[in-house]
Amino acid sequence: MRRLPQGRRGAKHAVGPALNGVVDRAIASAEGFKYSKPLTDLGTGGGIWDSAALHAFLEDPKGFAPGTKMSFAGLKKAEDRDAVIAWLSTFAD
Repeated sequence: MRRLPQGRRGAKHAVGPALNGVVDRAIASAEGFKYSKPLTDLGTGGGIWDSAALHAFLEDPKGFAPGTKMSFAGLKKAEDRDAVIAWLSTFAD
């Protein structure tokens, strides 16, 4: 089994927000990153990047947050989404 890399210490925002600590964090809450309004609305509405929300977003970003600027088409296979969420879980704060 291939070992997944750990999140980078001191990760910085780029095209997207730094992903350290994203699992179980409030949606659109990474300080200093400018999110699109649909994601900001989900976050201020109490949305959390739990497993269910991450699965939905990773499967269909535009369906999860209509109007998002995210250009990623999504991952159709559940096992691919599971692997990404497991990888994201290794990213420390």
